[in-house]
Formats: sequence, structure tokens, C-alpha cells
Amino acid sequence: MHFRKFLLITYFIIFFPTLSSQLRIEIKGGAEESISIAVVPMQWNLEVPQETFIHKVIKSDLESFGEFNVLPPRNMLSLPTSKEGVFFKDWRLLGTDYLVIGNVKSTDIDREIRASYTIYDVVKERAIHRGSVLGPISTLRKIGHKISDTIYSRIHGIPGIFSTRLAYIDKPSNSDPNYNLMISDIDGYDSMSLFSSPQPLMSPSWSPDLKNIAYVSFEEGTSRIFIQKLSSAERKGLKLEKGINSSPNWSPDGKKISAVLSKTGNPDIFIYDMERSSWSQVTKHFGIDTEPDWSPNSKSILFTSNRSGSPQLYEVNTRNNRIKRLTFEGSYNARGRYLPDGKGIVFVHRQNGIFHIATQNLKTGKVKILTDTTLDESPTVSPNGNVVIYATKDGDKDILAGITLDGKTKFVMPSLKGEAREPSWSPLID
Repeated sequence: MHFRKFLLITYFIIFFPTLSSQLRIEIKGGAEESISIAVVPMQWNLEVPQETFIHKVIKSDLESFGEFNVLPPRNMLSLPTSKEGVFFKDWRLLGTDYLVIGNVKSTDIDREIRASYTIYDVVKERAIHRGSVLGPISTLRKIGHKISDTIYSRIHGIPGIFSTRLAYIDKPSNSDPNYNLMISDIDGYDSMSLFSSPQPLMSPSWSPDLKNIAYVSFEEGTSRIFIQKLSSAERKGLKLEKGINSSPNWSPDGKKISAVLSKTGNPDIFIYDMERSSWSQVTKHFGIDTEPDWSPNSKSILFTSNRSGSPQLYEVNTRNNRIKRLTFEGSYNARGRYLPDGKGIVFVHRQNGIFHIATQNLKTGKVKILTDTTLDESPTVSPNGNVVIYATKDGDKDILAGITLDGKTKFVMPSLKGEAREPSWSPLID
């Protein structure tokens, strides 16, 4: 896939200064049977010095969630860069399941390079994929992420997520008294502030085309939903209604935003039509309805309500506004988010007074608790449905942590500066 589609990402850097607040993944527990893979350093066929090593980016990506064990070059018996130099018996001797080799060359386009690579199945002794990624030399890390995505997809059969982005709120600290709306690569690199304010910022939500982020700001003395364009500093506020204006969430087609308004007296779910610039009411109840999330097929909106006496998750049909309750286990279930396949949800579940991240199968109703930490909140699901990142506590510090949906790998993403809350995972980049 041509890398020019990612010029939007590099364009961010022109308009928004990178802050020193970065996230980094620290694995706390990995899968017992990880896949062994060797990623050979790519042959560098450029005159300029190599500053970013693609094989190191790939290694970091694949080991991020504990599913792969990447053989370091110092333990390799050879460093092939073409199929003629690949001797499968040597790689089997090292216990590797897969092998990746490649090279980096210049193209006819100024400052653009081509990274070509091949993925081998060592056991079957055959190539399972050959590909290349093009892009400016300044985007070597992103080129590495794209190769990692393909490796993950070819081996696991589901899309890789290493090219995705994370939005989150950086809380005030001793070095920065402001709230910051941050975005970063999923590995924590290229972090930057899109907007900064001394007043609280909340609830970031990515548009499906990755061109905008909706969020809540209190800069006007009350809550208001804003849309921030990522290619420039341009931002606009949605039509302000009296009372609460909060919890924006983009529809899958990007034409609407669900949100919470209290202009009728109680917080209810509303839908904002982007073309008409108008609000329409979805729920009407004396209880508190909040935290909406669109289903992948746009036919339903998941939301939290205390209409039964305690916070529970409900689903409203967007065509006829019919509502059904989804959660019944426990006295507190909130902040629900659909899994990408629409067959389940992830949410905050309280058990024995402790807040955990849990999942529920929508067909069977079975609940599975994923986390063993406390005060967990604000889960966001990876676009391939394999990982959940959420906000939690490390002592008295707010941090982001994560877990794979099978529960085998746990990790934390500590901020190097400030405290992070309310993560929002971007959609997949085509």
C-alpha cells in the first residue's frame, strides 16, 4: 500500500508541537505460548545514515502485547536480505516459527523510499507474503508499523493495529497546569497536544475518517462539544444547548454524533446531524442516560442509565427508539463500548465494591471480568477487537493500562509527564 495516504499523519507534526508527554508500553504479563519470529535487520541501500532501524520498530510492535517473541539479531546464525540467503534448517534450529527479511532503497521521487520485505513460514519452508511500503524517509517508524500490521495480519488472520493512534486527556501537573487533548502512535511515539486549556477537557472521540476529534471543553464556563480538525488548528463548537453538553461519539459513517444533553431537564441521549447542524432526541426518561456508543452497523446505540435504580447498560434502536436492557449481573455496569464485530460489549463492572473492566456476550449474556486492578474506567477497544486500553490508578497517579481480550497479556502505558485519562482508540487506517 502506498504510503502517501499517511501524509496526514506527518502533517500533524507541522501544526502541533510534540510535547515530552509520551506513553510507552510496559508488559506485565505475556502469553504463555508466544509465537517465535526472527526479523532480520533490513539491508540499507541509501547514502544517508540510518537513524531509525525498521527491524527495531517491528520488534517493539510485535512484542507490545506479549503475543510474539522476536529473536534478536545477535542470536541469529546469518543475516539474509534475499531468498538465496535463507536456510530454513538454521532458523528451525533456533526455534523460530516465522522469518522476515527485506531491504530499503530510494525511489525516483525525492526523499521517498521503498521498504521491501518477505515473510516466511519456517516450518512450511515457504514465503507467505511479499510486499513493500513507500513513504518519505522521515516516516520510517510509520513504515515499520505498516509492515508490523501485515505480519500480524498474515499470521493471526486479523488486522494489525500498530499504525493506529490513541487520543487521551493529559491532566494538569507541576510542569504544565493545563489539560491537554493528546494524540500519539499506539507505541507512544509522535505524541502531541491538539488543544490545551486551564479548564477541564473530556471525552475525546475519533471520526471514522481520522480527520477530526470531537471532545468536551469547559473553557466557556459550561460544557460544550467541539470538533477539532487534525490537519490544522481549526476547531468549531457544536450548537450549544442549555445544561449539559457531553459524551460525543461519532456514528460509523461520520455523518452524525451521539451525545448527552440535559436541555429537556434530565440528561438524555441525542443525535447531532452534521449536515443539518441540528439535534434530535433519542431517549426520554426521568433517569440519567449517558455515555452513548454507536453499534458497528449504526442500528443501535449503547448507553448507561440509572432508570432501573442503579447504573446499567441499555441499547436503543436508532430507527424506532425502542430500548432494551443488556446488563443484569451486578448493581453497577457503565461506560459500555461495542466490540468491532458487534457481538459483545466491554464495560466497567463493579464486583465486591471494586471497579473492573469486563466483557459480555450479547447473545448469551455471559459476563467475563478481565482486570484484577481497582478503579478501572473508560475502556476503549482496539479496532481489531483484540485489546482493551483503559484508565486506572498506579498508587495515586492516573495512568492508562491494557489487556488482551483473552486475558493473557496485561500491560501499562505510563505517561512520562502528567497523568493520562479517557483513552480513545482510533479506527484502522486504510
